[in-house]
Amino acid sequence: MLEQMRDQELAEPTEEQFQRSREQLAGHFAAWPEPVREPLVERHLATWRVASRENQNLYDEVAEEFRRAPSTPGVPLIVLSAMGHDATQAHLWPEEVLHEINEGKRALHAELAAETPLGEHRVLDDAGHGWLHEERPDAVLQAFNDLLGRVR
Repeated sequence: MLEQMRDQELAEPTEEQFQRSREQLAGHFAAWPEPVREPLVERHLATWRVASRENQNLYDEVAEEFRRAPSTPGVPLIVLSAMGHDATQAHLWPEEVLHEINEGKRALHAELAAETPLGEHRVLDDAGHGWLHEERPDAVLQAFNDLLGRVR
């Protein structure tokens, strides 16, 4: 899977793909106030290509930076794992690949949380990877509040 992602040739998105994505994003941001809705959609579309290119070095350069990083300090840490359906990822990979990605993500996040005695891993089965902050703002705010409570 990693070789496939690394060697994947990035094609320019077609106008049809942009339009479908624009419609999906507009639906996602439908509850946002009108003055910010369209700029949010356009910003996401503008960064689509950049984000795809960033994935090209994720599993070699970025992973190597993490391997060389110093140990996780003994500070309070809450790792949120969004394990629910993610419409964006569902368009990119088949179900079995998504399952493999989620299981790897779950294990990686659990290891990260376990690196500090003050770490905690929270799994959210009802939020997708790309929209955790939108789909479960309550869980994100609760994690912040819990961290603030721990450092006081």
